[in-house]
Amino acid sequence: MTVTRTAKFKRTAAALLALVGWATLVLQYCLSMRAAGVMGLSQVEGTIRFFSYFTIQSNILVALVLTAFSIKSSPDEWLVHPFVRSAVAVYIAMVGLVYLALLRHLWMPQGAQWIADVTLHYLMPAGYLVFWLTCVRKSGLRWYDPLLWLIYPLFYLGFVLVRGKMSGFYPYPFIDAKTLGYAGVAANTAGLLIVCAALGGCLVVIGWRLARHQPA
Repeated sequence: MTVTRTAKFKRTAAALLALVGWATLVLQYCLSMRAAGVMGLSQVEGTIRFFSYFTIQSNILVALVLTAFSIKSSPDEWLVHPFVRSAVAVYIAMVGLVYLALLRHLWMPQGAQWIADVTLHYLMPAGYLVFWLTCVRKSGLRWYDPLLWLIYPLFYLGFVLVRGKMSGFYPYPFIDAKTLGYAGVAANTAGLLIVCAALGGCLVVIGWRLARHQPA
């Protein structure tokens, strides 16, 4: 009975966090489209720019994982490999770390934008990491998984640079090839990838330790 109640509580908490995530993404989309209109951008261009942010993509992944967890039955849930959910933990943790270290001082959001900003960059990263620690099966993580988890950020960088070359829009100043040049972008990217891999390695080690207390 206690195990059943604990599982129900975890799924309810995941569902609530997923709801917060989806609602905030919708809010941020509305705010972004309003800003795009002020800048004279089309709805299509505004939408593309919205989805070009790593923050948005990572929060979408978080909301999807939490939603899937909340609707699966316990037996089915246990069969899910931790690889993807742990990768998402790395990505959303990077969102919080990079924003805290490099981006938060660049602007002062107010009102609804402040709510969206805090939720996407602080609340969702912290909430998902708690979810990963308490709900995600850790058995099966491998030492080289952090290297595989770099594939998505590299793909994202390629997309941003190609589109930036065509449109002149770069979502983040540290990958703005128009201002920094490709050498500067490469240096910044290398540093971020090292941090991402190191963070992934920490999660794998933590996962190994926690897996000792979980059934195989």
